[in-house]
Amino acid sequence: MKFDMGRAWSDAMTLLSNNSRLIVILAGVFLFLPSLVLGVFAPSTELEAAAAGSSEQMQAAMAAYLSTSWPIIVIYALASTIGTLALLALLGRDQKPTVGEAIKIGAIALLPYLAASLIIGAGIGLVAGVVVAIGAAAGPAVAALLGFVVLIGILLVAFRLILVGPVMAIEGTLNPIEALRRSWTLVKGNTRYVAAFMILLFIALFVLSPVIGMVFGVIGALVPSGTVTIWVNAIFEGLIGAVGSAVFLAVYAAMHRQLAGESPKSLSQTFD
Repeated sequence: MKFDMGRAWSDAMTLLSNNSRLIVILAGVFLFLPSLVLGVFAPSTELEAAAAGSSEQMQAAMAAYLSTSWPIIVIYALASTIGTLALLALLGRDQKPTVGEAIKIGAIALLPYLAASLIIGAGIGLVAGVVVAIGAAAGPAVAALLGFVVLIGILLVAFRLILVGPVMAIEGTLNPIEALRRSWTLVKGNTRYVAAFMILLFIALFVLSPVIGMVFGVIGALVPSGTVTIWVNAIFEGLIGAVGSAVFLAVYAAMHRQLAGESPKSLSQTFD
């Protein structure tokens, strides 16, 4: 089956429209609120300031930020991951779960999903380490060429594994290795179309970013500096992040539905 980008986008918009009320609830609780807490109680203003300095200053600022803010960062990461998986279950399952059921699905799939992410990260780290070692021995020109080739390879692998979340949340496949294999199989033969589709979405997001930045700039100029500015920025960043995440999750669910076809009815009983 050839992946149809137009159909995927249309299906994604339909999924958002048909489930809008429940999406608002889940996205509000698990995406917006954690982002708001992170933005208010662990703002990254010092990191942004350090970014203009040397790499040593940036590393020192990052270390200081993580040492003081890691509990909030961990809570944010766990909550947003559960919310992501819950939204995928809500959007992609044939038998629509309730909000409570969707949260349960997300909580059960949390650890397997993190394990799959660690496997992917470890694989990328291993390849990067080998490339760095070869580059150091062969010289800068070879290192640059290898780096480019490996970057393309990593991107292609990432596109092949893009459906790991939907496989876990929608199909109920909780074995990380099986979920990785399933995503690889689903995208097989359509990697270039899936890659083109996602690249177009990211380009659209990139084009919208300056407009969003202008909105932030105007709002920032209208409010007094200090705590109020932090709250305003955190609210708007949380809203934009939640909306953007909901759109991308709907796209992932639509991609999974198109490439996997109709799910067997027995899959809906996986988390019962």
